[in-house]
Amino acid sequence: MSINIFDKNLTLLEKAMSLQTRRNAVIASNVANRETPGYRAQDIVFEKELEAAFYSDRPGPLKVSDPRHFDGVKREPLELVTGTQINSFNPDPRMDGNTVNLDKEMAKLAENQLMYQASVRAVNWKLQLLKSAISGGR
Repeated sequence: MSINIFDKNLTLLEKAMSLQTRRNAVIASNVANRETPGYRAQDIVFEKELEAAFYSDRPGPLKVSDPRHFDGVKREPLELVTGTQINSFNPDPRMDGNTVNLDKEMAKLAENQLMYQASVRAVNWKLQLLKSAISGGR
């Protein structure tokens, strides 16, 4: 019998941090190309994929009464979630076809950095708990 000291939450946090790093690079690319004619702003979406993968080991198929319920169908494991790169929506692109909105990109960058910092804090907290358990609470 093996004991897994690293739970699924740490795997989730690790994958989230990896995807947040990718999103940060995409947003930085958008900002760098804000004056490039015809450039289409990009983003990476992964939150729903992560949520579905986190609950992928639940039994199924289950009867659901609301579209927000999990149906229990097997989904890909957390380790395989890659996110999806999409074109960011901008209702009013510039005359040269560029869709980068600098204010929107900076807001997304700030949000992404806050989420990354929250993930780092959660990992640190989990590892502190593990360290405390190993040292006997001292």
